[in-house]
Amino acid sequence: MTPGSELSFDLYAGDFWINFHDRFSINQDSYQDPTVVGSGNYARFENDLGAVALWDLNKVIVRFGYDHINYVSLNGNQGQSDRQSEVFSTSAGYALRPGSLVGVELGGGLLHYTSTNTSLSDAKQWNTGVFYETQVSQYMHFRGTVGYTVYTPDHPSSTTHEFTDFYAELGINHRVNQYVSYSLNGGRTINFGFSGGTIDLYYARLQASWQVLRNISLGSSLEYEHGSEISGGAETFDRYGLGMSVGRSITRKLSGRLGYQFYWRGSDVEGRDYAVDVVNLNLNYSF
Repeated sequence: MTPGSELSFDLYAGDFWINFHDRFSINQDSYQDPTVVGSGNYARFENDLGAVALWDLNKVIVRFGYDHINYVSLNGNQGQSDRQSEVFSTSAGYALRPGSLVGVELGGGLLHYTSTNTSLSDAKQWNTGVFYETQVSQYMHFRGTVGYTVYTPDHPSSTTHEFTDFYAELGINHRVNQYVSYSLNGGRTINFGFSGGTIDLYYARLQASWQVLRNISLGSSLEYEHGSEISGGAETFDRYGLGMSVGRSITRKLSGRLGYQFYWRGSDVEGRDYAVDVVNLNLNYSF
C-alpha cells in the first residue's frame, strides 16, 4: 500500500457535498520525514478514516471535517510510538468574485499515545485563522492562510511544554506555458515527528515540470526545512533537498519514472547530521 491509496465515497444532497473516506498506506521511506535519522526498520502503517461535508450557499461556502488517524509501528515499536489522533476542522468562506474566496478557519485535535514504552505525553491542539485564495490569472492560482495555534500537553515536563504561536502557509501554482509549470509553497506548521513528539517546522518547496522533450516528462524540486522539537527532545535541525526525475509512457497503459533525490541534514545534536542519495524507479499501470 502506497501513500495515496484510498477508498472514497461522495454523496450529493441539495446544496451539500459529503465525502466519506479511508486512506491507508505502509510507509518505509523514512528519509521523507526530516525528523528521522540513523538506520533501521522504520516501517509503519497509517490509516485515516473520516468525512468531509461542504455546504454551498452560492456566495458563502461552509466546510466541516473530521478524521480519526492511527499510526502503527511495524517493527515491534522499536524507536517509534504507536499513536492515534482525532482531527476536527471547519471553515466558512465568502466569494468576493468568481474564483476568489476569503474566510475564517477553525481546527483542533486530540493526540493519544497507545504505546507503553514512550515517555511522551498525550496532548490537545487547536488553531484559528483566516485564509484567502484566488485565481490570479487563467494559469495562476494563489492560496494563503495565517492564524494562531495552541499546543497543550496533558502532562507538561522539562521536555514537553505548552506551545503557542502563529502559523502561516502560502502556495502558488503557475503554468508558465505549454512547456513549463511549477508550484511554490512555504510556511510554518506544527507537525508530529515520525517517532513521536511535536515539531515546529518552517519550510519552502519548489517543484517544476518540464515538457520540453517529446513523449518525455522531466521534473525537478528544491526544498528547505527548519525544525525545532516542541516535545520529546531539544533538537533543532536544517535540511536541504534537491530532486530530479524523468518519465515516459512505455505502452498505452504502462508508464515509468526514474528519479534521484539528495538530502543534507544538519543538527545541533551530535550524531544526527547526514547526507543521503536516493534513486527510485516507479512503474504505473492503468487498467
